[in-house]
Amino acid sequence: MDEITVTETISEEELARDILMELEGYVYDGMTMDEFCKLLKKYFGVASRHCCDLIQRMKVELDMYCPDRQYLYFVET
Repeated sequence: MDEITVTETISEEELARDILMELEGYVYDGMTMDEFCKLLKKYFGVASRHCCDLIQRMKVELDMYCPDRQYLYFVET
């Protein structure tokens, strides 16, 4: 590649919102952080170095918690 032209960008918030809408059928109670990161990389092209930050933001949006820093659980209300 000699020249690359960026035609459009989106904010981290917009990316998180778009991914959240698409994740409904993929995220489940007890999913590991590693599985979530692989899902983000495979289906959404998120670079590995951005996965942790994005997952932290999405945990809040999805009402999830990670008590052992490995498995994600939905908050039961």
